[in-house]
Amino acid sequence: MFFGILAGFFSAFLQSTSYVFSRRFVLKHHDPGLLVVCSQAVMCLFGLITLAATLPFVQIPVTGEFFTLLAVFVAASNIGYFCFFRALREIEASRLSSLLGLKIVVLAIVSVTLLHQPLHGLQYLAVLLSAVAAVGMNFTGGPLTRRGCLFLLLTLLSYAAADLVETRMIQLLPGDRLFLNSIAVTGVAFTALGAVSSLAFFRIKCSRACLIDAVPYAVAWYLAMIFLFASFGAIGVLFGNIIQASRGLISVLLGVLLLKAGLDQLEPRVGAKAWIRRTIMAVLMLAAMTLYSLAK
Repeated sequence: MFFGILAGFFSAFLQSTSYVFSRRFVLKHHDPGLLVVCSQAVMCLFGLITLAATLPFVQIPVTGEFFTLLAVFVAASNIGYFCFFRALREIEASRLSSLLGLKIVVLAIVSVTLLHQPLHGLQYLAVLLSAVAAVGMNFTGGPLTRRGCLFLLLTLLSYAAADLVETRMIQLLPGDRLFLNSIAVTGVAFTALGAVSSLAFFRIKCSRACLIDAVPYAVAWYLAMIFLFASFGAIGVLFGNIIQASRGLISVLLGVLLLKAGLDQLEPRVGAKAWIRRTIMAVLMLAAMTLYSLAK
C-alpha cells in the first residue's frame, strides 16, 4: 500500500507540473487540440523506447483479452479527449478542471454496481470528501448547460473506463514486479494511442516548433502515467484516484511558486477568498486520504 500511495503522489506532482507546461504551450500556440496531437506523437516515441527497454525483462501477454483491453483503452482515451474539448466549449477551463474530480464518484458507482466491490462507511465518506474537495478547489459556481453536462458525463465515463482497463492490463502481466510491469504497460498503451493519434498528426500538420514545445508536457505526462499505472496496480483505481485528487493542492502550491517567480502569465492571480476556499478543500483532501487509508 505504501508503494501505491507514494506512486500516486509522484503521479499527482508530475501531472500538476505537466499542466504548467500545457499552459505555456497553449499561450504560445493558442490551440489545446494541437497540444494533444503533438504530445501524443512524442509519447508514441517514448512508448517505443520503453518497449524496447523493457521487453527483455517482461512478458507481454499475446492474448485476446489483453489486446481487447488495449483497444478499449485507446478508444476510451480518444473519446475522452474529444468529449473534454467539446465540454470546453460549454464550460470554462478552470471549472471543467475541477469538475473532473467527479470521476471519483463515477468510479465508486462502477466499482459497487458493476465490479461488485463493496465499499464500507469510511470509504464512502472518503469518496464524498475527495469529490467535494476536487470540485471545490477551483469551482466558480453558476449554472451549467445541458450540452456541457452531457459532454462532462461522457468525459468522466471515458476516463474512468481507461483507468479500469489500464489497471487490468497490468494485472495480466506475469510476475510480481509491479513497477516494471507498469512501465511496460505504459509503453504498450502509449505506442498504440500515439499510432492512432498520428492519423490526426498529418492532417493538422504539426510544425517542428510545436513538437519541440510539446516535449516538456509530454515528458511530465508520460512519467506521470507510469506512476499512475503503478499506483492503480498496487492500491486499486478508486484509492489511486483519491490520492490523485492531491494534484489540486499540489497545483495550488506550484501556483504560489510561479507567482513568486513573477510568472503570472502561467498562473493567474486570485483573491483572498479563493485562497481560503482552496485551503479548506486541501484539508478535505487530506482527510479523505486518511479515512480511506484507515478503511483499507
